[in-house]
Amino acid sequence: MSLQSTLRRIQIVALNRAHAATLRGLGKVREHRHCPLCGWTGFQFSAGKPGPFFRFDARCPSCWSAERHRLAYILLKDSLPAKIDKILHFAPELEIQKWLQGSCTEYHTADLLDPRAMHKVDIQDMPFEDNTYDLIWCSHVLEHVPDDRRALSEIRRILAPNGIAVIQVPLWGSKTLEGDLPASERVRVYYQEDHLRRYGKDILERLSMDGLSVSVRNVQELELQLVLRCSLNDMASNDVFLLRKLA
Repeated sequence: MSLQSTLRRIQIVALNRAHAATLRGLGKVREHRHCPLCGWTGFQFSAGKPGPFFRFDARCPSCWSAERHRLAYILLKDSLPAKIDKILHFAPELEIQKWLQGSCTEYHTADLLDPRAMHKVDIQDMPFEDNTYDLIWCSHVLEHVPDDRRALSEIRRILAPNGIAVIQVPLWGSKTLEGDLPASERVRVYYQEDHLRRYGKDILERLSMDGLSVSVRNVQELELQLVLRCSLNDMASNDVFLLRKLA
């Protein structure tokens, strides 16, 4: 993590504590947190799932959105096209499904294992025709995929000209770590048993492919008070990558 990110995180924690103390003093404890996806307000979000890095203020108790869902919504809700023709949502998250469904004419979901998905699909070898989807949403999927470069190539293939792929992965440090490790070692090195790599900031090299332009949206763009109120300070989920297919 960069010095700038570390200092910002310290600042967020300090402001968070001060803000909570102020709210208690004003008798407004019930309005400390807000979920922009479902409109819930309350004192604190629920804890995230158990793991090596416990997140005590992570999940909306109403719609169960995590920090990454709320961050992507806040960053992209006003910058994506007002009405999208066809959306493909990988590993469909119920937390943002309603928003995406309301943003398009045709909404499809895909997953290799999830029985709720409309299409049973291996992201490394998809049955869809070229140039099919105007928006592809792929959040916290690539770290589970054996050949992520092949998956990205497939995403590029089925993305329509001028279409956008939204990519989110957990990021730690500057350099990506990967290799064939036993499950017990994956928890130690990749922080989760079913992860096959631990991405770093050098993921930009993998995302930069011929025919695509890559941009990054980040929590750093937002006012600190908004970061606090919506609890967006999960250090592994602060970046949203946008891949646009050139016409």
